Amino acid sequence: MNIELKIYDESYQNDAISLFKNMYLELVYAIPYLPKDDEMMKQIDISIQHIFKYGTGVMAFMDKKLVGYFLGYSVPQLFGPVKGIYSPMVGHAANKEYRRLIYAKMLEFSLKNWVDQGYLSFATTLLAHDKGVLKEFNITGFGMRCMDSIRKTSRINTCVDDVIIHKAEVKDLADISVLHQYHHEYYRSSPIFMPREPEDALADINEWMSHENHHLWIAKKDNQAIGYIRIQPNGESIVSHNHQVMNVTGLYVLEVCRNSGVASLLLDVVQQFLIEQKVDLCGVDFETLNQRAYQFWNRYFIPYTMSVARRIDERVIS
Repeated sequence: MNIELKIYDESYQNDAISLFKNMYLELVYAIPYLPKDDEMMKQIDISIQHIFKYGTGVMAFMDKKLVGYFLGYSVPQLFGPVKGIYSPMVGHAANKEYRRLIYAKMLEFSLKNWVDQGYLSFATTLLAHDKGVLKEFNITGFGMRCMDSIRKTSRINTCVDDVIIHKAEVKDLADISVLHQYHHEYYRSSPIFMPREPEDALADINEWMSHENHHLWIAKKDNQAIGYIRIQPNGESIVSHNHQVMNVTGLYVLEVCRNSGVASLLLDVVQQFLIEQKVDLCGVDFETLNQRAYQFWNRYFIPYTMSVARRIDERVIS
């Protein structure tokens, strides 16, 4: 068996689209309610055409037939002050037969090319169903960073004594901005350690609310704001852009009120709203570095992507 590796060529993008769609349909078999309509297939086409036009990477061939590709976008700074490459969920695929070996060869080839060009930070979004591919990235030094997850819209049916939730109005935004600031600062804490620049929380919430089809709820106890949740049409992945999906893009509960069911109650209110709006699916993306988020979202959602990252020691190019 001979796998031939070459720098990518735009003329193979249609073959690449077929490879990715086959992998995506494997994922759909594992999670049958994932979008697989014409809108989703067209979005895959557009996204792969875009990365073949603006990305960089490698292709794998067996007997002159394309059996894999691995492309990413150049990023000026990725997880620190070094150049990086990000490969989204459509940025790579391989034949099912010999898939893990094909990925191993593509990783070795592409990482050498990118590091030779001065890229030292790498992130890739993998489809969650193929544990062999995930393991190949893990043994090549890539660790888990975040997930995209999804659920069929359905009630959670929970209640918490003395907690009232209502859809936010303009008069609620000042209270929510305080929670939003706490949420923003939380990401700098251990074990997450995500740097966040200072922001005007009230201005940020007002700007977010100004967009069409953005919805926000506030939880109160004894007339004090203790948590909030927000949803919008688009999230991080191309799946989240499908018309069948609305996405949770923020959830926070004060530390003193955690582990009491408030977060589940907020999520239940969102589910009720989505049922009323006839929205079939609810999505969320979150950092797996955030242990509380990992435990909470995996209770109610199924991961369909897992993003992994690796930072190369800059001394290798000094």
